[in-house]
Amino acid sequence: MVVSTLNRHLLVQLQVGQSAAGKPKLHNRAYPHVDVQASDTAINGVLQALAPLFGDPVYAMGRVDTVQIQDSSTTSSSSGGSSGAASGGGAGAGSGTGSSSTTGTTSA
Repeated sequence: MVVSTLNRHLLVQLQVGQSAAGKPKLHNRAYPHVDVQASDTAINGVLQALAPLFGDPVYAMGRVDTVQIQDSSTTSSSSGGSSGAASGGGAGAGSGTGSSSTTGTTSA
């Protein structure tokens, strides 16, 4: 299988309150157009620099990659991708021939 990253964005989840059941109410902030060649160290540095700028506590932060998965024996160059969103620190799966993955850190 050949996996190639189509695009990347940063995701910061802020805890804006609590539900009546005591579960956190979250607000997602996405920062699109992140270079897919950026290192994990550089991305972590940006996320750590952003964290103190928010008025609400940071619940989780990380990167979300949209990738294209192709069989290595396939030589066609059809492009199929998907978009995915992370919620609660997990990854949402996309449709078609792509998938979404989330890598990040969690702050409490």
